[in-house]
Amino acid sequence: MENMEMKSIGKWISILHRQSQIYLNRELKPYGLNSSEYIYLVNLATEKDGVNQKHLSNMIIIDDALTTRAMKSLENKGYVNREKSLNDKRSYNISLTEKGIAIQSIIIKTLKKWTDIISEDMTEVEKDSIIKNLKSMSNNALKITKGK
Repeated sequence: MENMEMKSIGKWISILHRQSQIYLNRELKPYGLNSSEYIYLVNLATEKDGVNQKHLSNMIIIDDALTTRAMKSLENKGYVNREKSLNDKRSYNISLTEKGIAIQSIIIKTLKKWTDIISEDMTEVEKDSIIKNLKSMSNNALKITKGK
């Protein structure tokens, strides 16, 4: 049984994900952020003119309802602006505030530190290989769960 447990990719990804959330929650707490919010801010940073909320959900492959809750929270905390879309009154356009822009370097530094922690003693080739394999596994999972 132990050999099967060692070969369970899902188990180790799950452990890594939970530990990542614990770490990010602790490190981002002083800024009023948590592990379920930072991902939106990081992705909004690449969208200089903001983005449609639905598009943001699609970019990071997260449920629309979760995105809506996160956007309301981030708006209340002053990190994003949410404005009704002129084209579709049911949707919102999201953009970073000055506070949202300012937090970017802290989030990136925190993510880099976590990557350094979990990849300690690995070569760049090993890190690149892990990223390549995780991308492939994510795409395989999406084919099944989203039909993509």
